[in-house]
Amino acid sequence: MEELLREVLYGSRMLHFEGTKKAEAPLVEAAGRDAGYVEDEGALYEKMTVRKYLKFFAGLSGTEKRVRSAVEQMHLSELLGKRLSSCTEGQKKRVRIAREIVRGAEDYFILNPIAFEEEESKKVILGWMESFCEREGRLITLSWSHRDTCICPGDHYEIARDGVRCIDQGESTQDSPELPQVSKISVSYNEKNFLFNPEEIDYVEANDGKVFVYVRREQYAGDFRMSDLEEKLARFGFFRCHRSYIVNMQKVVELVKWTRNSYSLRLAGYEKTDVPLSKGKIQELRSMYEF
Repeated sequence: MEELLREVLYGSRMLHFEGTKKAEAPLVEAAGRDAGYVEDEGALYEKMTVRKYLKFFAGLSGTEKRVRSAVEQMHLSELLGKRLSSCTEGQKKRVRIAREIVRGAEDYFILNPIAFEEEESKKVILGWMESFCEREGRLITLSWSHRDTCICPGDHYEIARDGVRCIDQGESTQDSPELPQVSKISVSYNEKNFLFNPEEIDYVEANDGKVFVYVRREQYAGDFRMSDLEEKLARFGFFRCHRSYIVNMQKVVELVKWTRNSYSLRLAGYEKTDVPLSKGKIQELRSMYEF
């Protein structure tokens, strides 16, 4: 896997990986010894305020002048007097990133960068990620969640047993051809087979080499390819919003804008689930739905 990672990392500056804990060590090594490491949990002095925490690390590294920039980049000015023990998980993640900015890191490795529910912190972190397009440095993230990986701006990869696979590869913005009629979609759950009308399906997800159909927040496995399913469902108001996702547009209730080029779709009944909208699909969706 190390050789494949070297090939993927060569020439790329912003990469997001979906994988397990086992992938952390080689990715941290790939990020570099001097890279800022942003952990998933722990490693915070909970009794400290945000201000004291950042000044403490600035004192250790002699980088007091960077505190102001770190606070601005992570939008922490209103949290400086707050104890870390009282911060939300998203706020703590912003503080951890700010700590590495204070230390003067140019390259970063971040574990589960947006694995929390708080939208404000997600927008701050995703906006900061997008700024890597305009400055030096490399950003590498590892997420357990397929959705979180796909929402992050940059290149997206999946680390599996058989190697590293590009999640974005093969995306197309071309219009779908005239499509045949379809009546039922066959899926399985707990060793039972079910047949659903297309209108009942909320969205479809491809993950880890498998395809899953979501109906009323239940997950069902389907024996088909995403391209075939996209073709069958298009005439029923479904949209291939990402290489890994097909959504029933009748179920979409909100378009969430995280950054200039990072969006997700939110469906009725899935308030805490964000379905990624690929950068290459944004203009197509705008043309279709005039937003």
